[in-house]
Amino acid sequence: MARDIVIWPHKVLTSPTQPVTDFGPALETLLQEMSESMAEAKGIGIAANQVGVALRVAIVGREDGTQFEIVNPQILSKEGSVKYEEGCLSVPDVWEKCPRVERVKVRYQDKTGEWHELEADGRLAHVLQHEIDHLDGHVFVEHLGSLKQKLIKERMLKLQKSLARRKDEPSQDKGTKRS
Repeated sequence: MARDIVIWPHKVLTSPTQPVTDFGPALETLLQEMSESMAEAKGIGIAANQVGVALRVAIVGREDGTQFEIVNPQILSKEGSVKYEEGCLSVPDVWEKCPRVERVKVRYQDKTGEWHELEADGRLAHVLQHEIDHLDGHVFVEHLGSLKQKLIKERMLKLQKSLARRKDEPSQDKGTKRS
């Protein structure tokens, strides 16, 4: 079942996540829920803290439409510089040119706990950086100028309030709360 996406600047998005130590069924369930949330929101990546879980795990989408999980990732090296148009499920309807590095080497575990190393460039390097930023407690907005950050933060705070009000309103058809 898909989980709700947390809207920035919620505290779970601005705090570093905790390492995963249990590679059992709970992690598998979390990954399934994250995948469903990402698909529902039409995203190309999602970090656990974007669904309110402060664990160091993310799902990364490849350009061919496939995806893989990264658990306890670390960026080992960075090269070059590039700017990509970037958006985020936790900062809906905002797209900005964001500075990133062109190539990364990442070490991470899969859902079974096995370690892997991956060298990536282009869009995959971009998505890896974006998701690892989330796990470190950062969103892409922090790579922008202070005025843009302030304006986007104000919009997201208004959105948070609007979403909270909607959850508290009774449903028109059944008298229950909406999710």
